Order: sequence, then C-alpha cells, then structure tokens
Amino acid sequence: MATTVIQVQEKEIDIMLGKAIDKEFNTSLNFPIDIFPTQIQDLINNAENTIGFNSDYLCTGILSISATAIGNYVNLFNGSYSSQPILWLAIIGRQGIGKTHPLKFAKKPIEKKDSKNYKEFQELIQTYESQEKKGRKPKYKNTILTDFTPEKLAETLQFNDKGVLIFKDELIGWINSFDQYKKGGDQQKYLEFFNGGTLTVDRVSKDPIRVEKTNVNILGGLQPKKLKELAANGRNDDGFLSRLLFVYPTNLKPPFFTGRSIKKIHTENYNRFILNLYDAPTSTLKTTETQIEIYQKWQHKKVQECFKDDLETSIQAKLETYVWRLALIIEMMQQASINKFKQTLTDNSLKKAIKLIEYFRTNALRVHDNIQSTNPLEELPTNKIDLFNALPQEFKRVEVLPLFEDYEIKGGSINRFLNNKSFFIRINSKGFYKKKFN
Repeated sequence: MATTVIQVQEKEIDIMLGKAIDKEFNTSLNFPIDIFPTQIQDLINNAENTIGFNSDYLCTGILSISATAIGNYVNLFNGSYSSQPILWLAIIGRQGIGKTHPLKFAKKPIEKKDSKNYKEFQELIQTYESQEKKGRKPKYKNTILTDFTPEKLAETLQFNDKGVLIFKDELIGWINSFDQYKKGGDQQKYLEFFNGGTLTVDRVSKDPIRVEKTNVNILGGLQPKKLKELAANGRNDDGFLSRLLFVYPTNLKPPFFTGRSIKKIHTENYNRFILNLYDAPTSTLKTTETQIEIYQKWQHKKVQECFKDDLETSIQAKLETYVWRLALIIEMMQQASINKFKQTLTDNSLKKAIKLIEYFRTNALRVHDNIQSTNPLEELPTNKIDLFNALPQEFKRVEVLPLFEDYEIKGGSINRFLNNKSFFIRINSKGFYKKKFN
C-alpha cells in the first residue's frame, strides 16, 4: 500500500511539474519578440506599423544576423558539450506576401561590413599588382554568400574565421543545386557544417583547404507548395529537414503601402547592436546547476511526450540541440544591447530560448502536416481556405458572390478560383458548381 501511495504521489508531482513547465514556457502562434532586448522589440514593432514588415519574418532575420555576427568567437559549454551560434532558418510564405524585404533589412549591417571590406580589398589588390605581385595576394573577407560554388564556400571559410551566412531568397533552388558542380555528397557535407565540424578540401591545381572549426548559418525563404520538394531526395530521412528551424506565420496580412518608413533611431540602434555583437570578445559561456535543472525539467517532460511518435521524437532531438544555441544567442544579444560582455548565462536567457523552441516546434509540426497532406487546400491563402469551407457543397455562382465579398475575393480572382479544377466541378453552363470534396 505504501508503495502505491508513493507511486501516486510521484505521478501527481510529474503532472504538476508538466503543467508548471507548460505555463512557464507557453507561447502563442506568433514569434515571441520578448526574447529580444527592448530596443530591438521597439524596432520590430515600428517596422510592422510603418512599412508593414511581418514581425515573424523580421524577427527571424534579426536572429539569424545576430548568430552570424557572434560567429565562432563565442560558444556555450553546458557541462557536457559546447554549442556554437549556428542557425538554419527558413521562412515560409507564398510569392508576393513580403518575405524578402524584412530579411534584407535585417542583414544590412553585415552587408555594409562586406562592402567596406571589398573596397579595402580592391585597394590592396591594386597595390599588390602595381608591385609586380610581390608578397601574399590579398583576399576578400566577406560574410554573406548568395551566389557561390562549394569551392568558393570553402575558400571563404578559410579566410573568414568568424564564419559565414548563406542567404537565399528561395532556399529550394540552392538545395536543388547540390552536386551541380561535382558529384559526391554536397548534402552530407552541409550536415557536417551543422555541428561546426572540420572542413578539408583537397585540390589538384591549388593548395588544399583545411578549416578546423566551421560556422555556417543559413537563412532564406520557401513557398508552401515547395515543402514536399524540400523533403525529397532523402532529406526527410537523413536529418537535413529536421535541422531547419521553420517560420510559418499564421498572422500574415496584405503588404499595404503606407508611405512611412522605420524611424531613424531604430535603424541606428539596430546597426550599433549588430556591430556590438560582431566586436564581442572571444569567450566561452558556462551554465550553472540551476540552468541544468531548468533544461532537464523541460527536456524530460518533452521526451516523454514525444517518445511514442517517430516524427515528434526526431523534431525533439534537434530542438534539444538548438536550445543551447538559442540561449547563447539570446544572452549575447542582451549583453550587446548594453555593450557589456561577461562569461555568464542567465536563467532568463535559457527560459526565453525554451519559449522560442516551443514556437519552432509548432511551426515544424505545421510544416510536416503540409508535407504529408494530400489536400490541395494547403497551398491556398487562408481567406480562400475559409471561403471554400464556407461554401455549400453545391451552389450557384450568383448566389454566393456576397460570400466571396466577405472573404475579400473580388474581380477576376472569383473566376480563377471557381475554374480551378482541383477544387470545383462546373455542373452546367448556368453557373452551377459543386465542390470536389468537403
């Protein structure tokens, strides 16, 4: 009897602990902007209210650029292993919804550094050539790569010990280019980059390349209809897909022109903030026993929840890796906001990282639902999905026009939607239609 009582008490404690963790790390479907310092939150809100940047997309861009700015120079030791600020981020949205502009804004501070480095490189190369190529040939040290070969990536990593950011408006085009220049495992090579592994390249006509510690961040966009393609070629099986953190907003709005711009003070603060991160001293942050306990409570509960589901177990495994990376980045962002750096991680940074991880978990599950779905509605914008569900099984066009108006579908869009044979069957020439499915 005593044993039974103890077991019941332990079960009740586990339930209470689970509820406490859910409450503490609960997050909405929107990106939790409170992970950022106050001045960055102000920027995000101002950018949304003035030029209509989707906050989830802008937050993603800022997070990626922050990780890139930190680079190889700072890591976190959690008592068992070290973590680097390496993030693979993909924002999802159909064409014309405003994915690109928030990311371009976010990467401006590092692009300015790349531009400055390129001008200095041009001056050095002119001097080098005027002196009949004496001494070592100057190299261009850039951080952001958009159009490159695998060999150029290796060379860039060789001369930029901080690391690089691969930026692609459409990630699927880059992924489909794997092995384009040379057959033999580009996809597997990137899997090694995920953990900051050593890179070696043996070349016949040039000196070999060896980079002891790589740091490759990835940032780009994807269209919902390309998600199934993303999972192809074994990427859903070899771990490539689960290494991506997805941002799949449900709060998308039309990108209406306002004629306003982001306040200068916010832009200046952001530029200074990224430069502070870029200039942060080399260091290793270490965790405390309290932080180990915070992580264990979260990790133990989530592993138990996911244990009987292969997909959720796979997602959980990669999210566990990302928690420490995000805690490091969040901590460094906070320190950069006041430009005072120390080798400590706060409990608050870890809690914010876990909160952000739960946001990414929700998005990952939504992406996998899309990949596994055979429902053509998944590729439609939300208002058309809602309209389709609101329409009766059979209807006459003229009678449902007010319904189209309610869901803001007007003009030629009405005919294009009704004439889409994936969704509707036209019964006769008198304007009668039937839905192909409920």
